[in-house]
Amino acid sequence: MKEKFTSNIRKLRKEFNVSQPQLAKEIRYSKNTISLWEIGARIPCADAIIILSRYFQVSTDYILKMTDDNTMLHRIDDFEVDMSTFVKRLKELRLKKKISQDTLSNKTGLSQSAIGNWEIGKSIPTATAIVALARFFEVTSDYLLGESD
Repeated sequence: MKEKFTSNIRKLRKEFNVSQPQLAKEIRYSKNTISLWEIGARIPCADAIIILSRYFQVSTDYILKMTDDNTMLHRIDDFEVDMSTFVKRLKELRLKKKISQDTLSNKTGLSQSAIGNWEIGKSIPTATAIVALARFFEVTSDYLLGESD
């Protein structure tokens, strides 16, 4: 997961002909953070994935390498991310499957306390967690993150 993501963000940045400092300034993250993402030393959180997908005009699934479809989407210059749809959808998907947070934890390898915190909006999942949840629930990351219906 880490390798695929880091090569993809670097690839997109180069396709858009934007430097790390330029990207950092536009999406309001530090150049150091962008660099750490690209070398795989840090995995971005869900809100950063949304911002990157909006900036590069691709789906979050493409950013996360869950699809090879890089169809250009309409550019969204709003980088303020509201995670409330994710919170709602995660809980709805879990209840629809009629499983507990503990069972979801066991099936995905994610911690039960992290799942509980995500469901109440107390913390934001990493890209790795988004991929695990989307695969388990058989939905796109765009759907899970509220970027599509």
